[in-house]
Amino acid sequence: MKSLKATLTLAALFACLALAGTAFAQDSAPSRPTAPSVDAGNLRAFIELVRSDIRTEKTLIIAQNIQFTDDEAVEFWALHSDYDNELNKLLDERLQLLNQFAGTYKDMTDKQAADLAGKVFNWEEKRTKLKRTWFKKFSKVVPAKKAARFFQIENQLNAALDLRLAASLPLIK
Repeated sequence: MKSLKATLTLAALFACLALAGTAFAQDSAPSRPTAPSVDAGNLRAFIELVRSDIRTEKTLIIAQNIQFTDDEAVEFWALHSDYDNELNKLLDERLQLLNQFAGTYKDMTDKQAADLAGKVFNWEEKRTKLKRTWFKKFSKVVPAKKAARFFQIENQLNAALDLRLAASLPLIK
């Protein structure tokens, strides 16, 4: 269990760095050094690199915590690859929302706040729908108990990532 917690913490740190970047840093006090600026192209490349590292760590965590038969493993991992692609599309949408937030949080209007909040709530609904859809698909290739365990691990990882991300975002001014 210690290994799982350590890996979750490491994955959360990588994701926080990838998603938050320097675009979301709080206004720093004069005594603090400022973070270097990152252009969108380099940030995108960095995010892809970190996502690759997280995928590797996540795969290891899943393999260590779910005992698949050989047949289950073949079908699960093939399906997981498709799920991961869908999840990454959804994470790209969240990155766009984070970029929108980063560009407006200092002087956001009520209308912009309401629009962004609506987009975030819609994104969260998509995330839930994605998990429901893929739980059904995974349950067709592995027992429901193993599919549920996968999503339990997935939810733990996502919660750790979300917490790190939320903690790195400044409040709307």
